[in-house]
Amino acid sequence: MRHVALIFSAILLFSGCETTGDPHHGGIFWSEDKAQQRLDQKRRELNRIESDTERVEQENRDLKRKSEDDQG
Repeated sequence: MRHVALIFSAILLFSGCETTGDPHHGGIFWSEDKAQQRLDQKRRELNRIESDTERVEQENRDLKRKSEDDQG
């Protein structure tokens, strides 16, 4: 009977645990699906940042070229 109560208590304890996509915060309770979603989100964020960086670099090249044309 004691084992049944212990198992029941463990089930109740673990059923309230939330899974996470970040194994650093989830410990043993992490979800592969949530991890993939988190990875996809990080890739989208990186792509956006790289795109913004390229746009700003192009604007800088254009401004430099214009400045050189105005001086020359």
